[in-house]
Amino acid sequence: MAKTTARRAERPGGEAELFQAAELERMGLLPEPGTPCAGTLFVGDGVRAQGWYHAWAGDGFTVATCDFTMLVDTLFGIDTRRYLTVRAPAAGGDGPAAIAYIETREDWVTTPVPAGAHFAYTEVEYFDGALRDAFADLGWGSVEEVSALLTDMRGSLGWAPGVLLALDEIGRADRAGTGTPLIYEGASKLLLGALVETAAAALPADRGARTGILAALELANARLRDGASQEEAAAAAGMGLTTFKRLFRQTTGSSWAAYLTARRMREAQRLLAVGSTVEEAAHAVGYRSPTSFSAAFARVCGMSPSQWRATNRMTATRVDDA
Repeated sequence: MAKTTARRAERPGGEAELFQAAELERMGLLPEPGTPCAGTLFVGDGVRAQGWYHAWAGDGFTVATCDFTMLVDTLFGIDTRRYLTVRAPAAGGDGPAAIAYIETREDWVTTPVPAGAHFAYTEVEYFDGALRDAFADLGWGSVEEVSALLTDMRGSLGWAPGVLLALDEIGRADRAGTGTPLIYEGASKLLLGALVETAAAALPADRGARTGILAALELANARLRDGASQEEAAAAAGMGLTTFKRLFRQTTGSSWAAYLTARRMREAQRLLAVGSTVEEAAHAVGYRSPTSFSAAFARVCGMSPSQWRATNRMTATRVDDA
């Protein structure tokens, strides 16, 4: 599919604006001029979307809250390069209590959105620079490393209480309040601090070991298709094989082989959702045989890739800009 969003505008100092006004407008969420609020309020046009989306840009991060429903099938194009989003659904929204993820591909991610889809959540999006500063003491190496670590911790450790408290504080703030920008800024920094503490609890206490495990995670992402061996990962981490096995399982909750398989299946899910065939997805994540891929996918995801594709893929109806 063609790219659907204009390239993000550069902010002073070279950082890019994260919330995507052009894409929101294409979906039928239009800026409401003159609305007394911190940031920008977007309101549904009643044809493509109904409800609202509010975004406020801070120094190195963007705060967003929303409650809207899509009235037509569409595709949402997301410029996901080099930032982390932490999200908590609001009352009536779908999904788990808190979600954290990073997308760092050098392209755009398009997500099918069917008519009737309801979105109600609070989120904070952090730029690369803010993340780099926050995670520096943990042996930060790249967005990809911390992305992989936080994704795995979501299933094994849960979230520090500060994450939900900070998101709740943002969600309850009056967007028209005089002090709201200060609330957004303080809560966003509290949330980031909670993520750092959660990551620190999962990583080895020794700085060299932390750096090594993060290097192994980066290797897994870089070699997703051909699958780096456990021996290669241990070498990248600068550890003996026995030490690496112990520390990697301590950090991620899984073996190296299980971790690679889970990462490949997550990528396969994304590819299937945006229209790839089972054969194309299998090849993209390193499986020569679609049969072997289908068996691995079913073990991890609980259904065949064909079933998953049928359930999660939609034919989108493109709509013209208003």
